[in-house]
Amino acid sequence: MPTRVVVWDSLIGETFPCTYPHDMEISRRAVIASGISTGLTFALAACAADGRATSANLSSTDSPGVGTDLYPTSFLRTSWSTDPFANGSYSYLAPSNVGTDARDMLAEPIDRLHFAGEATSPTAPATTHGAWESGQRAAAEIMETAGTVIVIGAGFAGLAAARDLTRSGREVIVVDARDRAGGRAHTVSLNGIPADLGPSWIHGVEGNPMVELAASAGVEILPFDYDNQVGGSPSAEAFLDTVLEEAASADDAEGRPLSDALPDELTVDQQWVIAVNVSGEFGADPTELSMAAPDEGSELRGGDALLNPGYSQIVDHVAQGLDIRLRWIVSNIAYDETGVVVTSDDGQELRADHAIVTLPVGVLHAGSVTFSPPLDETKTQALDALQSGLLDKLWLEFDEVFWDEDADVINWIDPEHPGNWAFWVNGVKFFGKPVLLGFSAGRVAREFSKKTDEELIASAMRAVQSMKR
Repeated sequence: MPTRVVVWDSLIGETFPCTYPHDMEISRRAVIASGISTGLTFALAACAADGRATSANLSSTDSPGVGTDLYPTSFLRTSWSTDPFANGSYSYLAPSNVGTDARDMLAEPIDRLHFAGEATSPTAPATTHGAWESGQRAAAEIMETAGTVIVIGAGFAGLAAARDLTRSGREVIVVDARDRAGGRAHTVSLNGIPADLGPSWIHGVEGNPMVELAASAGVEILPFDYDNQVGGSPSAEAFLDTVLEEAASADDAEGRPLSDALPDELTVDQQWVIAVNVSGEFGADPTELSMAAPDEGSELRGGDALLNPGYSQIVDHVAQGLDIRLRWIVSNIAYDETGVVVTSDDGQELRADHAIVTLPVGVLHAGSVTFSPPLDETKTQALDALQSGLLDKLWLEFDEVFWDEDADVINWIDPEHPGNWAFWVNGVKFFGKPVLLGFSAGRVAREFSKKTDEELIASAMRAVQSMKR
């Protein structure tokens, strides 16, 4: 039997050693995270994997649920809903009475407390560049005042804020619960293949600050073409385009769920396109998503791109020279008009004149971090409107390629369960190895998170077997 390695974040109790190096087109909007399996012996390049990732090697005799000559030699699955440092993948706009104002409301400072993160970006929510720009915005709020700063969270929002403030001569400390910087952005390696466990695309490369950061970090941009696909249903895509156009102009679009714009009965193809372009885009299903959500943000132009060797190299580059305290789990943030006191779960305290909170909305909802005094009504209303979406991934590695090597995207419409394994990325085209990356989102991802490894892979192989040429 193969050795199965379960990799948890340090929050859950098992800690792995980690050292931190200090030395066109309108694109898809969502931040899509990915994980990848390792080779014959599982080894992380730096630190523990995110999303409570599970990885193992398989053989033809123990590959679960596969009754043909096709079987994966190794796999990796993520479970972002059970990662307490994230509690989901990225934010989405739910039906509410505050609507699209929610992101500005969450971003509004309270006394010496400031807020950043992709959830606070009205122009690019759920993207890495939205997170980065939000950190710069929070830093600018503080720049004209004196004093020290604590940044809570070393993701792209926290790193952007800390870098700008440090460069201006301010004293800045960054704390992060993980054993590395980057937040939800983290890359591991499989035989030289970059595996981004968090965000893996740059969305809209035209005018995107992440492109400049990638260039300065020596990261290659790999253009990704969603239209270069096999499978799917053009008629279902046209159907959804019409639905979204009508939803954007509907009465009370912000307060109603997108499901209100859908017919009571959906064809199999229509269920498939909703799984890919709604649930897969926002991490939420039409019953959970506001009608106004698809119209959020600015146009992202220039197409999308994958990264080689991944997001962590950008993280390492921008984090150089910053004072980052890792494995520092915040339990309470006390604030008033004179300053802030941040307390860790083991009783440590840090005091500063200002703090920037970049915690994901999933963590803010969980209540693992408390505020003294509690957040005001503006913040609670914003958080009611901003929920945490879920997008999970399954990488499957094979001995050889048996699918279309030229496609960027492989679609599959399951006649019995159209939302299952509907969208796959062809890893061989970008990384030169026989790997497939499948996604699950929203309700389906929550259901899949309860499956055993064997059950999950068996369900995915229904789609994979259909790809055999």
